[in-house]
This record gives sequence, structure tokens and C-alpha cells, in this order.
Amino acid sequence: MDNPAPLSQKVLTHTYGLDCEIAVIGAGIIGVCIAIELQAAGHDVWLIDRKGVAEECSYGNAGHIAVEHIFPLSSPATLMQVPKMLLQPNGPLSIRAAYLPQLMPWLMRFLWAGRPVQVRRGTEAIAALNARALPAYRSLDARFDLGGLLVEDGTLVVFESEKNLSAASREQRLLTDFGVETALMDATELKAFDPSLSPALKGAVCFPASAHVTDPAALVRMLASRFTQRGGHIERQAVTGMDHSPTHLGLTTSRDRVRAQKVVIAAGAWSHQLARMLGYKVPLETERGYHLMLDEPTVMPRVPTTYHERRFVATPMDARLRLAGRVELGGLQLPPNIRQAHALMPQGQDLLPDLQAQGATPWMGFRPTLPDSLPVIGPAPRHKGVYFAFGHNHMGLTHGAITGELMRDLIGGKVPGIDLTPYRIDRF
Repeated sequence: MDNPAPLSQKVLTHTYGLDCEIAVIGAGIIGVCIAIELQAAGHDVWLIDRKGVAEECSYGNAGHIAVEHIFPLSSPATLMQVPKMLLQPNGPLSIRAAYLPQLMPWLMRFLWAGRPVQVRRGTEAIAALNARALPAYRSLDARFDLGGLLVEDGTLVVFESEKNLSAASREQRLLTDFGVETALMDATELKAFDPSLSPALKGAVCFPASAHVTDPAALVRMLASRFTQRGGHIERQAVTGMDHSPTHLGLTTSRDRVRAQKVVIAAGAWSHQLARMLGYKVPLETERGYHLMLDEPTVMPRVPTTYHERRFVATPMDARLRLAGRVELGGLQLPPNIRQAHALMPQGQDLLPDLQAQGATPWMGFRPTLPDSLPVIGPAPRHKGVYFAFGHNHMGLTHGAITGELMRDLIGGKVPGIDLTPYRIDRF
């Protein structure tokens, strides 16, 4: 394990009247990975979050390190399916009517991002992050001990339609070109691999090099604990203002004021509000994601399993089963529609016919999504010492560790191992 930040650095920082060298705003998987990597590199770091560690999207995601998900959400194929998804009762996608007028500019950008040339660029940019996602987690595990929470057993996508299975087999060639390992299973092979799945399924695509986390919130909290044990500081405060001067960055919070040499904005679905304080307008929208956590399920899938046609995922998490996958476009203010979460139970029983549970706990969280499905990672072009790391949409957990490494190198003056041009904030 690396040594904690040198005491001399902390003395120097506080001698100049600053609270810390680097303030990281956001204590989800992205912010915590950035903080612990910066700390391990010798920096004096504070973590600041409005609700605390892993209290938002990082608490309830599906748990996948989804290295196979290299395609942007907006594409000609996806856009053709949107009307059908919206018309389905309890379908995988819904839009809150009250929010539609506010959503329209983002939807127009989303449609524009589906141009073939942009889809190709986006695929390359996502694949570049994905290729280093698992090695980055293995590095975290080797240095900080993730307590067995990272499981590399692969994942499945299962199909109830021969047509969709055939289309997936054609897509395998493109995935292979980007270095994603795949294997096709017919119905007989799938039944032998996991007898708990529905016999009506026609087959599956297996991704043996993918992984999952058995408790995403526990992973983030464990890393945050390692951070504080090494001298890191965590503040539960909302940042309400930000100002930039030649000597420091000032953060006005709900309780105090924090002065730092550098600031990293990694606050997920609230990041665009913080960026706007410095004059950066980012078309970030909120996907409201739902899950249903089942206690003592009578049956579990062998590995995390995505049901292609129903567009949800069942992830084994120790003795519990998480059903996740609903997307609702409705912003940050409207109340959750918990029926979306409960609607996952009958879908789960279609996947796992013998599924029952002793209890079911619904949840809703906010995914930060940009129209082109790429995160913002990099420096602020007009404000020295300000950095951005947000907008990872469905890939926040997947990209947590690699984003931490990239920000560590960028802030430390090293050339990051990935070209950050596709993720710049001024691309819009």
C-alpha cells in the first residue's frame, strides 16, 4: 500500500491559509476513487458531499463492471426502439409529462448524437475507458484491499427472440474488433450453464471478461474508509457557491467556507449546477434509475444476467438479488414513482420462474447523463486548478477506478494514459 500524503505537503498547504490542497466535490464512486488516488500520490485531499459517502447513484446501481457496454445510448438502432419502449405499460423507458418541456432541448441534442459519425467516435471513446476499467480496479484491490467485493465471473445477456439473438451474434464481430471477449450460447448450452433461467429463452451472449460488485455502496464506503484512515478528510456539506482567484479556489458551503488550491467537480447529477457557478453550461440530464432489492430470494442467477427484451438486469449480491434497469426522464425535483421499481418483480419472475423473496425494498437514484453518452473528464479551459469528472451515465461504477487514475495523472502533471480530448467540457 502507498504511503499517506507527506506531512510536509499538509504543513505547506495550511501555512498559506488553505484548508486543503485539493477539494473533491462528490463522494460517489467517481469522487472517492479520485480522492484516494490523489492521496496515494502525495496530495492533501478533502472530500465534500451534500449527503455523504455513497448516498446517491453509487448506492443503488446494478453493480456491473460492464466492459462490454461500448456503444452510446443514442444510435439509429436505439432511436427506432424508443416509441415502442415508451408505449409499453411498465416499459423500460418513461418520460414524466410535467418535465417534458424542460427536457426537449436535451432530447434534441440526444437525437443529434445518434448520427453515425458521432456514434463511431463515441464507441471509440467509451471502449478506450472500458479497456482499462478492470485493470484499474485490480490495481485498487492490490493496494487498498476491496475485501472480496469485486467478482470476475463474467455476465450474460439472454434473449427470448431468435431474431434478437441473431442480431446480437452479428454485433459480436464489432465487439471483438474492440477487444471485448464474447461467446454465444444456444438454448441447450444456456440451460446447462444456468438451470435457474427460463426455459423459454433462446440463447445468450456471454461476456467472460466482465465483472460485478456484490455491494456497490459497501465498495465506495470501504474506499472512503481507507481514505480517512490515511489522513483524508470528509465533509458532509452542500457547495452553494464557488469563486476563483489567482491564489486559491473558494467554496461556499451550507455550513462554512473551504479554500483549496485545486477543485475537482465529481458530483454526479448535480455537477452541471456546480460547473454553472464558473460559467460552464453543460447539457447534463438526469436518468432516474430504479431497483428492487430482494431479501432471501428462493433462486439466484449464476452471474449477473441482463434480459435483452425486457431491458433489466438481475445481479446476485451476496444473499440478496438486485433487479435494476428502469429509466425515467424526470429531472431532480419530481417525486419518485416507486411503482417503477415494483414492476421489476414480475419481470424478474419471467427470467427466473421459481423466484420468490421474503422482502423487497424499492429504490430510485439519479444517473448523470450527457447526450453523447460520454463523461466530462479533464481540466476547466478557463479556470486554472479546476477539473471535471462527471456525467458517466450508466457507466459510473465501470469507470470509477480508471477515472481516478486519469485524474491523478492529469493533476499530477503526467500525461494520462488515454487521450482526454473526446471528454472535454467544451465539446458541446
